[in-house]
Amino acid sequence: MNLDQVFLAMLTALQKASRKVYEISKRSFTIEIKEDQSPVTEADFASNQIIKNELKCFPIAWLSEEDSDSLSRLEEEYVFVVDPLDGTEDFVKRDGSYGINLALVKDHRVIIGMVACPERNLLCYARENQGTILRYGDGREERIHVSTRKDHLRAFVSKTHFDQREEETLNRHKDLIEEVIPLGACNKALELARGNGEICLRYTDKTKEWDVCAPDLIVREAGGIFVDTLGKPFVYNRKDVYNRNGYFMANCVENERIFL
Repeated sequence: MNLDQVFLAMLTALQKASRKVYEISKRSFTIEIKEDQSPVTEADFASNQIIKNELKCFPIAWLSEEDSDSLSRLEEEYVFVVDPLDGTEDFVKRDGSYGINLALVKDHRVIIGMVACPERNLLCYARENQGTILRYGDGREERIHVSTRKDHLRAFVSKTHFDQREEETLNRHKDLIEEVIPLGACNKALELARGNGEICLRYTDKTKEWDVCAPDLIVREAGGIFVDTLGKPFVYNRKDVYNRNGYFMANCVENERIFL
């Protein structure tokens, strides 16, 4: 497998999908309600199809929020893990706090992770052991790193799904927290990786592999911590795609020890 070719194709796919999602966001669009009562829009489907079309030339298994799952992927060495519109509720609200997640998993670990934030014309990518890069809309790139703060912490919370247990945990440590910042979807991981916040705690058991796979590598390659709420690293391409123990990200192990 030529991973450089795969990486470049993923980058192209994400850029094309991001442009399409942004275009749809600026006009009226169709909305459907799935069986789990969550919304899905034409932007979800359009982004998914663009990414699939760009990557179909590679003999790599596929796991996406908007496609039926084939458990034959469990027998494969490589799998693409895709959330074509991360934060659909935010997209529907037109609050700009949504994104797109695209990752490549090898032997149950993520080796390439990419997130795009169409409203801000930002794209971030990481390759295993190569750091995290932020790409601006004008093509400029910079290596990013988590902050070094161990007090005066900035905590990211979900814009739409902040729950009582998370609030109680933050309140127990309010002497350490300077600011609580609501953000949607992969924007939280991107901003933590940029050094604009230090912690994010999600106890929910409703997220799935595609919600965390790309953000996981983005944060860790920027020097941060990304684990479940039991402190365990994630493995991917699982039979059960739900993140049963939520997730937690932080800028350093000292803050992990405080909040987990």
